[in-house]
Amino acid sequence: MLLSQKLCYKYALITFMFFGIQGIVSTGGALDTVFPDFPNPVPFIAGRSFHLNISIMWPLFGITGIVYYFFGREAGREMYSLKLIEANFWVFLVTIVTILGSFMFGFNEGIEYLEAYRPLKLGVAVSICILFYNLIRTYFVARVPKSRATLVSILAGSFTLIVFFLPNILRYAHPVAEEFIKFWVVHLWEEMSLELIGTGVLAAVVVTLPGIQRTTIENIIYLDITVMVLTGILATGHHYYWAGGPFYWIWVGGAFSTIQVVPTLLLLYSIIKTVKLQYFFQLEQREKIAMAMIGCSMFYHIFGAGLMGFLMAIPAINKYIHGTYITSAHSHLAVFGVFGFLVLALSYYIFFSEIVLDKSSYWLSWAGIFLLNGGLLIMSIALLVAGGLQSHLWYVVGLTVGETNQAIFPWLLLRLAGGLTYTTGSSILTYIIIRKTWSNFSLCFPSLKQLEQQRKLELQDLHAGFQQISIAGNNLSRVLRRTKVLLDKYLKLK
Repeated sequence: MLLSQKLCYKYALITFMFFGIQGIVSTGGALDTVFPDFPNPVPFIAGRSFHLNISIMWPLFGITGIVYYFFGREAGREMYSLKLIEANFWVFLVTIVTILGSFMFGFNEGIEYLEAYRPLKLGVAVSICILFYNLIRTYFVARVPKSRATLVSILAGSFTLIVFFLPNILRYAHPVAEEFIKFWVVHLWEEMSLELIGTGVLAAVVVTLPGIQRTTIENIIYLDITVMVLTGILATGHHYYWAGGPFYWIWVGGAFSTIQVVPTLLLLYSIIKTVKLQYFFQLEQREKIAMAMIGCSMFYHIFGAGLMGFLMAIPAINKYIHGTYITSAHSHLAVFGVFGFLVLALSYYIFFSEIVLDKSSYWLSWAGIFLLNGGLLIMSIALLVAGGLQSHLWYVVGLTVGETNQAIFPWLLLRLAGGLTYTTGSSILTYIIIRKTWSNFSLCFPSLKQLEQQRKLELQDLHAGFQQISIAGNNLSRVLRRTKVLLDKYLKLK
């Protein structure tokens, strides 16, 4: 195992901790939506900002550790700087905690999903810049072909994280311009940047499975990159129309949204064609859990993000469902269903690389996955029905917003039940990780000094091994020369 990979355990740990916190906070928000008069220590606005921002930040934090874990392995060498990996962890962690904490004290800029004060956004910018710099320096000295698709995909995604985020640090006089730029993070991070990174790291996992040929996967990845960049940028157009842009944007966005599911279908098709189901049962326990969550991510990617996103982007439909609970259902399925499950799967895979996964934790993990899926589906179905009723009661029946809210109350109650189920699942998985960390703290938080000493010892062992081989070679050479002399004497005497 590379030393840089040992620094990724704590990324996985904090990812699960943020994930567990998000479940608890979101349940509180759902409770406040159903029972607005119920005493709540956190104001709704602060809680909503907290929920929206943590839903972006914990997958991004997790994907940072995941990239460090797999990029070095794909590059065939250690990451350029272990110190930068360590610095990246603490800068990003402090930034996220400060942003989330500031919401609780009422510091809010009012830009949905990007409510953090601009000085705090600089912390996010610094974090993703450190990530890209470490990756590109490693890429330049990689011991594999520079054209390796997994490396190119991860680098492209990491670079676009910076490109789309930096403009959001600036201020804009016109609110339409500010809304346009906002969707570069809210939509393009998900639909392009994280797609590219996720495809790269997922391929890095898949190529280790029996029956998978790297060349097949890499050909698919290059096609996926092309489609992701084209569709990701133009499909964002359906947001521009509602932000105040020209009418043609809703048609451009709708047209290219129909193609966005193609990259996932291509990757899924290549995996199905090359991997046999029997291989799944031959995997280790942690790999089975990880592959199960990756399977969940694929499912929601196709149906929750792809198919539903396509239907919602059709202008004739989008006109009536925009701003309803249907949008909320799509957001839950696309953000958590796709990237949440993928980040959890790979973080779980990383965390249990050296830490032993005991039998009770294994079965609890399956229970957590089952509850997460059950809760997510219950929430999404309830929100879909509530959103459909909103559209019908507003536009067809002509009810007021207050009357409509009374009519959809049972479905919001069901949504709360789904949230409680989801939170139970997230709490179980978080508990497993924290419990294992407690008994493996030194492994999860190794010091750089210890790792450097370990590297020196390994180098010394290698040097000693080469010396032994050299000595053995010299001895063998002398034996062969002595044998030749004796053989010559023997032939002369004969």
